[in-house]
Amino acid sequence: MAATDVVSILDDNNGNVRKWGTQLLALADYSTAMPSEFFDKTTNKPNALPDGFKILGYISTDGMKISRSIDSSDVSAVQDLEPVRSDITSKTRTLQVTFLEMNAWVKAVAHGVPVAQWPADKNNGFEYSDGAISDFPYYRLLVLMQDGTGVGAHYRVEAGYKAKVTNQGDLTHSRSDAEGEETTFTFYRDPAVNKSYYEGEKVSTEV
Repeated sequence: MAATDVVSILDDNNGNVRKWGTQLLALADYSTAMPSEFFDKTTNKPNALPDGFKILGYISTDGMKISRSIDSSDVSAVQDLEPVRSDITSKTRTLQVTFLEMNAWVKAVAHGVPVAQWPADKNNGFEYSDGAISDFPYYRLLVLMQDGTGVGAHYRVEAGYKAKVTNQGDLTHSRSDAEGEETTFTFYRDPAVNKSYYEGEKVSTEV
């Protein structure tokens, strides 16, 4: 058998390396309809945000981090050192993000306020009080990202059909550091469409 060197059989493409410098995260109430199509069929650019979705604004340079975890249960037998079978017991997907704009919409998410109750103007201050909060509301979640510009730019859409705030980080008030709302969303399956998460990417065909 003839020897094959690694260089001659490489099949890589540096055009598939992504850096998402331009991105947004938008939320809507769970009762809001999700898009049936996320991309324009002619331009391959993302469709406009549906009515009801609101963009949260600046995100820290750490970006958005998707965490995935799978738990499994092994079955062992006396005849083998390795498990004889394994079953997945749970699968969890979360999104961690730090919002930098301390506007009324970001603070509404932090206080567990449904989108329908957010003020119309996010830039005109806010007043929220925490009390007997039993849980955070479910949201629809959309992430739009762009890598490059013009024809050939790559666009990514990620969507959570049923997402909820499940963790919050510390707040820092200081002279040297910008305040940030560190928020974790967990994705759940929407029984109406039997989906929890979507991701898609297209290459733009127009400027």
